[in-house]
Amino acid sequence: MPSISYDAFVPWTNYHLTIPPIAPNTVFPALRVEDLGRIYAADTAGMSGLKRFVATAVRLHEHITRVAAMQADKQAKGAPLEGPFAAGLVGRGWSFAPLIGAPVSQLMCDGLAGFSMANARDIHARCPTRADHIAFASGGTRLRELVRWAEGFGLTVTTSGTHLGPTLAGGFGTASHGSSLGYGGLQNMVLGMHLICGASEHVWIERRSHPVLSDSAIKQLDIGSGNPVRVVRDDAMFEDALVHLGGMGIVNGVAIELTDNRAYGLLKRNVPITADWLAEMSCGQFGKITKRLGYSGSPAFYELTIDPHAPFGTSALHTMYFAANGKTTVSSTHAGLMRPGDAVCAMGSAMAERCSTNVETVAKPKKSGKTAAAPPPDPTAAVLRQLLDNNNSAYDYYRNKGQFDPGLMPFKPGPGGATSYIWSQLHGDDITGGIPGALYNASFSVPRSDLHKAIPLICTAVKGLPGSFVFTVRFVSNPSGSLAFTRFEENAVIEIDGLSPFICNLQATQLPPQTPQIDKIRQILGLLAQTLPAGAALVRRTLDSAHIPYSMHWAKLGDLDKPKVYADFGNPNESDSMIRRWRQTRHALLSPLGRAIFWNEALVRYGLLDRPTALPPYPPAAKS
Repeated sequence: MPSISYDAFVPWTNYHLTIPPIAPNTVFPALRVEDLGRIYAADTAGMSGLKRFVATAVRLHEHITRVAAMQADKQAKGAPLEGPFAAGLVGRGWSFAPLIGAPVSQLMCDGLAGFSMANARDIHARCPTRADHIAFASGGTRLRELVRWAEGFGLTVTTSGTHLGPTLAGGFGTASHGSSLGYGGLQNMVLGMHLICGASEHVWIERRSHPVLSDSAIKQLDIGSGNPVRVVRDDAMFEDALVHLGGMGIVNGVAIELTDNRAYGLLKRNVPITADWLAEMSCGQFGKITKRLGYSGSPAFYELTIDPHAPFGTSALHTMYFAANGKTTVSSTHAGLMRPGDAVCAMGSAMAERCSTNVETVAKPKKSGKTAAAPPPDPTAAVLRQLLDNNNSAYDYYRNKGQFDPGLMPFKPGPGGATSYIWSQLHGDDITGGIPGALYNASFSVPRSDLHKAIPLICTAVKGLPGSFVFTVRFVSNPSGSLAFTRFEENAVIEIDGLSPFICNLQATQLPPQTPQIDKIRQILGLLAQTLPAGAALVRRTLDSAHIPYSMHWAKLGDLDKPKVYADFGNPNESDSMIRRWRQTRHALLSPLGRAIFWNEALVRYGLLDRPTALPPYPPAAKS
């Protein structure tokens, strides 16, 4: 059976080293968690999905009871509490924002993993999705685990973002945007959810218009001791619960819609863009863009990375997937794609290595066999060139490391053409190449129709900043979820990937004492540490001034705040506010105890929830 182990006063931080904030006169963040639990569910591997959900629900209910008892004990001892503490939930810990990180109680949910195909008798007769394309997966399952298993059935996921490392619950719960043209985010694959809502309460929620579970399947979710599952079939409530942000209870399990596995041709080009290209992107004319890159066909995925300092310069980087038809040669190895965030973190690692082996001088960059391009006009350029092995900027580093084809080289996916890859071969396991703490990332979703206006404006706004970051654009259509940050029908998501303040400040502290001009280099590393927060602020200010609508990723950086959230999703005091509706759904789904403990600091900061001030009586009154 599943189990949960606990450790007391355990140091913890998130993957990106942004939680908690770094204290003065320290280098690394450190949060001491008073009671940290880890759930293990490996021995449920032979169970059907619904039986696995019941087995893990029993342990999760016990965990919530433990949290309630801790709360009651602290109150009985007169401990000073501003209110109930949060029952923190963590998957892979990838959130930059404090949607994770609770100092008293935290449950590591990446062990809440498992998957199985649905049985046809468990699927509702009116379910539009075929039973043989529905999987029951536990909430802590990583996308990589799900994809590798699904491939054995000739299936895969419809979208995944750029990496397969996130847990399902963490990925779709923040509306992490996908990587398939014409499709929404990870949340679009979710058909139903099993939520643990209190110390004994649990809910199965699905759309009324898209029922998933049959009556016999629902009965299988009943837990012993007279604890039946509550079934909610409601389209609006389901949309609210999808982007849960850690506030709707524990996502114990989900029904996921899979798609047929297929091969894709991979096109990577270094071709400059023009204002006309941006206009075509704004109109969704991706076929025209494909022709500009030397191939005639409709891409399944498109990613554009540009130099913020020269968007219409001599270079722009394009990544596309094309569905390969007919018999095609599928690679036996991983595609090995380097993404912009991976490149930035590799750049940070290279910078650390060069710092540790001495930077020679500020005035005389290291010579190489090739002629270096003219540096950007800022005081950090010389140091950047030295630290980055004669690359002028993060964009140059990515372009040189990413292996993009120059010009219009021949390309043909499918029979007799380029080697093709299946989805798992196109996506890595870990974000940032497995180098934690080096990346600053902020994401802005704008209406796709405004992309041609937004890009030139934001590039002009950041032209005075050092070149330690890149802009990348991806596209999302018709996202599910009431609080999806990709809130427009057609979205262009602009990502800022750059060197984090953490990595810059870390290198400043680790420069060897004998480093020439060490004070100057430390000063410039300090300027680099301020670059990305300043850049994100400039992007926001520019979009606001131009009256271009935008929203920001819930789990990333950029100082998202309550006024911005209310401007996008409505003040909860207004009758038509999405936040008001989200709150009402949360209130309807969670028990009184659940409403008191399932919250986090980000939800309070964003104004989605008020900080709880009281707990229901514990132990709860016996049911009559």
